[in-house]
Amino acid sequence: MYEVEEVSLGNLSRLYQYAQKNVHGTKFNLKGFDYPWTLNSYDWKAGEKVLDVGASYSPFPCFLQETFGCEVWAADDFGMDANDPYWTRDRSPDEYIQSHPNIKYVLERLGDPGNSSLPAHYFDVIYSISALEHVPYALTPAVWKHMDLLLKPGGKMIHSVDFNFPSNLGLKKVLAGLLFDQFYFIAPKTMRRRYSFATPLAYTRLVMATLGMNFRSVKDLEIWNVVFNPDVLTEGYENGYKRLTRDQIPGFKYQRVGTLLMKLHKIG
Repeated sequence: MYEVEEVSLGNLSRLYQYAQKNVHGTKFNLKGFDYPWTLNSYDWKAGEKVLDVGASYSPFPCFLQETFGCEVWAADDFGMDANDPYWTRDRSPDEYIQSHPNIKYVLERLGDPGNSSLPAHYFDVIYSISALEHVPYALTPAVWKHMDLLLKPGGKMIHSVDFNFPSNLGLKKVLAGLLFDQFYFIAPKTMRRRYSFATPLAYTRLVMATLGMNFRSVKDLEIWNVVFNPDVLTEGYENGYKRLTRDQIPGFKYQRVGTLLMKLHKIG
């Protein structure tokens, strides 16, 4: 069983506060919010077992290990089976792992506990930063169940998930998202899973149901707040241009991408 400590969206007000306080990792983009938010979401202690899900080349595991003395693991296959040049662009996963010997890298994806080398009920904290949005919708429940298996009773889950807001595709998409959230509980389960990334609220409801929790709604995740609240943080346009050029995504156009924040305490 879990207690919800926070479910919200990243916002400019907190980002400005992080910048004014010079919190490590603060920048004016989504990851520049997610790093300080993750850092401030827990009282990190020496010797605690921490798992970064989907760490890839992130510097955050090293920061936790060097600053607080945590035992940091990182579960990521670095796209080795994807045959995608994105993962090896000017980089080598093997060289990167060898250059960070204090981090325990496990080259696998979550979602299949029977074939996983990660120890069950071992971690005090499991977190992810801009990673879980890459999990295919059909595997999302399995990944969350696997994380639940790995987390100790009393442990914390801290996740920031990048989210394409419905307003990316105009008014029709906004109205469709509004209707989906409104009638979510009478929709077939297969539909709930297939469209779990349609809205931040739909994704949150799927996660909570997977963990055996009842979750209706919070104001922060309502469609009208997502679309119209000027304090809701969205990715900067410069990052969108990088997706067009560096990552060679020719159809990348709209930039209404935010971050869904979830902090959960495992109480049983």
